[in-house]
Amino acid sequence: MASSGVATARSGERRARRLAVVVAVSLAAVLACVAVRPIGRFAGERPFAGAVARGVLVVAVPSRPAPTLTVGRVDRTVRAPDGYAAALAEDIGRRAGLPVRLLLADGDAARAAVGTGDADMAIAGLSFAPDASVAFAPTAYTSGRGMALVLRHGVVQDWRDLTGHPICASRGSPFADHTARRFGASVQAFDRPLDALLAFQAGDCAALIDDEYVIRKLLKQPDWTYYRSLPGFVPARPAFIASAGGDAVSADFIERVVQGWQRQRWLRTVREDEATRLAFEMFNAENDLYCH
Repeated sequence: MASSGVATARSGERRARRLAVVVAVSLAAVLACVAVRPIGRFAGERPFAGAVARGVLVVAVPSRPAPTLTVGRVDRTVRAPDGYAAALAEDIGRRAGLPVRLLLADGDAARAAVGTGDADMAIAGLSFAPDASVAFAPTAYTSGRGMALVLRHGVVQDWRDLTGHPICASRGSPFADHTARRFGASVQAFDRPLDALLAFQAGDCAALIDDEYVIRKLLKQPDWTYYRSLPGFVPARPAFIASAGGDAVSADFIERVVQGWQRQRWLRTVREDEATRLAFEMFNAENDLYCH
C-alpha cells in the first residue's frame, strides 16, 4: 500500500511539472505577441500609404502673410505657413517616419485638397464633418483658453460691455467667434496675429481676443501697461485633423497622436512658443525693428 501511494504521488508531481511547462510556454508566446504587436486597432498596417509611396507627407495648412521689404515697400503677397499648424504637421510626420511638405491652403480649400488626394492630411481649423472623401480624427487638436484684452480705462470694463463693439482677432482664431456670439460683438479678423495686435493698439477695436499665453506676455511689456485683461476665459472652438476618406489606418494613427499630445501637454508647449514669437514680433514692431 505504501509503494502504491508513492507511485501515485510521483505521477501527480509529473503532471504538475508538465502543466507548469505548458503554462510557461503559453505565457511566453502571449508576451512575444504583445511585444511585437503595434499599438492601435490596425496592427501591422502603416498609415499614409500614398505618402509612403511618394516619399513625403503632404499636409495642407493655412497661410499667413510673410511681409518682406522690396524696393522701399512691404510686399504682403508673400505667404508662409501658419506656425501652429506647421508645428503639428511636422510632429505627425516625425512620428510617421516621413518628411513633410506643407501645402498652403485655407479652410475649404484644405479639405478639398485631401478629398482629391493632393494632400494626405489637413490641419486648417476644420469642423468635424466626415464624408466619403474625407475622414476626421475624432479628438480636437485645438486646446487652451482665450482671454480678452481691453483699455484699462476704456468703455469695456466687463464682458457684457462688448455688445455692439468690434473685437480684434487673427483669422481662424479658435476663440473669437465664440466670444462674438456670446456677447453680441463683431469680429474684425486679420490675416496675421500681429496685424490684430497693431489694430487693437491703434484703437480700431474695443478688445483683443487671443490665446491666454499671448495676452499674458503682452501685459509684461512696458507699452501694454495701459491695458488689462477681463476676468475669465473663452474656450477654444474644436477643430479636427482631416485625412483621406476610407483610410481608417491613417485616421486611427492621427487620433492616437492627438491624444498623446493632450496627455503630454505638448500642445501647450506649441502655444507658448507661438505666443513668445508673437510678443517678440510686437516688440519689434513697436520699436520700428520689423517691417509691417
